[in-house]
Amino acid sequence: MENMIPYRAPIRQIARILTAMALALAGLQAQAQDWVRVCHQGSTAMKTIVIGVMPQEQIRARALAIVKGEYKPKSREPKIWLTSMKSVAEVLSDQNRDLLKVIRETNPDSMTVLAKATGWQPGNLSRTLKTMARYGLVALQREKSHVRPVLTANEFGILAAA
Repeated sequence: MENMIPYRAPIRQIARILTAMALALAGLQAQAQDWVRVCHQGSTAMKTIVIGVMPQEQIRARALAIVKGEYKPKSREPKIWLTSMKSVAEVLSDQNRDLLKVIRETNPDSMTVLAKATGWQPGNLSRTLKTMARYGLVALQREKSHVRPVLTANEFGILAAA
């Protein structure tokens, strides 16, 4: 974590940065550990979600070490781990970041209101929001007869081990 390189960029630039990082990392997978941090800082102070990128075998080994008590993760380490930069790019795609922006700006009362505001089909919107909720980007709050999407993070950190 000490070797991280901070980089701040508007959320719309993250996809381009991720693509460039994925291309750069493609040839470095079995070599030395390089840590890169890419952040987006939004208009209001909210939680930072740090997403780690590491091969599946290392994710499993890390999880087992944590369960066995052999390793205690530091508070700044990622809570979410993915196996490729491509997966990160899919979660933080242009379309998904636009959706997060609409949620931040409109604070919709329900998924129905959000679907109308964005033009998304309700089924696709629900599936996408559930995926985002799994990663902690949004919270889905059940209120009486509807579900309200609430933005929980507007700063993203990506920590990639090569």
